Amino acid sequence: MTDQQNLPEKSIVGVYLAAMMVLELIEIYTGLETLASFIRVLVLGLPLMALPILKVREYYLLVVSFVLGALVWRAPGDGWQALLTGLDRSAYLASFMMLMALLREGAITSPAVKTVGTYLTLQPPKRRFLALFSGSHFFSVLINLGSVSLLTPFIQRGVRGDAPLDAPLDEVQQIRERRQLAAVHRGFCWFLVWAPTAVTQAILPGLLTDIDAARLMALGFCMALVMLAVGWLEDTLVWAKTGQRLRASGQVQRAQPPQLPKRAVLSLALVCSGLIGLTVLAKTLGGVGIVSGVMLAAPIVVIIWVWAQGAEEASSDPSKAPLARYREIAFVSMPGFLREVVFISCAGFIGTAGAFLVPSDQLAALVEHWAVPGWLFMLGLSVSVLLAGHVALSPITMAVFLGSVVAHMPATPVDVTLCALAIAAGTAISSLGAPFASVVLMLSKASGYPTTTLTWTWNGLYTGLSVAALGLLYVAYTAMGV
Repeated sequence: MTDQQNLPEKSIVGVYLAAMMVLELIEIYTGLETLASFIRVLVLGLPLMALPILKVREYYLLVVSFVLGALVWRAPGDGWQALLTGLDRSAYLASFMMLMALLREGAITSPAVKTVGTYLTLQPPKRRFLALFSGSHFFSVLINLGSVSLLTPFIQRGVRGDAPLDAPLDEVQQIRERRQLAAVHRGFCWFLVWAPTAVTQAILPGLLTDIDAARLMALGFCMALVMLAVGWLEDTLVWAKTGQRLRASGQVQRAQPPQLPKRAVLSLALVCSGLIGLTVLAKTLGGVGIVSGVMLAAPIVVIIWVWAQGAEEASSDPSKAPLARYREIAFVSMPGFLREVVFISCAGFIGTAGAFLVPSDQLAALVEHWAVPGWLFMLGLSVSVLLAGHVALSPITMAVFLGSVVAHMPATPVDVTLCALAIAAGTAISSLGAPFASVVLMLSKASGYPTTTLTWTWNGLYTGLSVAALGLLYVAYTAMGV
């Protein structure tokens, strides 16, 4: 039986999750403490709601949460407040993830998304990496992890045709599929360093309250461009001789680029413009951060997007298809995210509780004693997330943990915005090179390749180059005082 079939009454789950999202949005924009208390109760009820579908990963995280919670309770200091903060962070991250998942639901039924996705996968070899990295990056802003599950079938269908996933591939097919899937994977990972729809941007501004969000986005976007260039260069050099050999043998024919689907591109541009416009409006009128603005804008965009899709397809009653799709999203699609909601809730709580137990004052004194340069401190934050990913600590958990630790340090070698950038970059390289990251697990499930193949074999060199590039970027950023 599937997770969906094992769920309790899905309408109840759908109402429960919707109530949590709505109350979290109201609490964000009003600051009502009464709502915060009620939301904490809803967070505590999530594991009970999901009990029939939980697996080893979630049970492991729940046990760790209970153990850390007990240690925080018994530790010196205001442990009760730390526990409440952990629950608040869990609720915020869970609501953020669900609201961003709504964007995915609008995208998976969009003809424009399918048309543009197919266009990207049909690019000739010299353009393919840039097209798929950029396309995955763009789709990630709209639909987060959904970009990976969306583009992977297009890629494999283009390479394999109607052949099953376990069918043997010739050399050309193997290389083509590997390069395309790697480009999609990399494009997703580097959206984490700047996009307001990325979970990292939901985590870090809430932890490090003095962050300059606009500066963080600008520096992160520049970083993503650098990593695009590094990835393209690595892909080109690694496969240059192989490509020459295959072309010389006649196994590879020169392909003509497909025609740009202008109408589909325009349609997606309108969706993005609507998301940006509503985010700015919510931020301005509500006096909240960019991420909280995106959280309010997302469901409004999805409601309009789904209605437009249904109205375009309808022949008689333009409201019938959209209303049916709304019910499907609320009572089928969203309950299907319950395991992920439990996972991210635990990640938020574990990171907060773990940071409370770390002696931040002593850590700051040690950094000061050794006169750690700013760029090296930043690189240490990034590499810590990567290393932790190899012992099954998710990038999200480490982002919350390190963000909380930095927030409690009396002083750091660089300002909090650069600290946040380094932690976000850590989540990106961990998602590239660690086999336990969520995007790797999803890509493995969608493509059929083992997680170690996707990370160590396909992205091992690129991960190392990315770490080196981060070091150089950090030197440049700190030297320029940006």
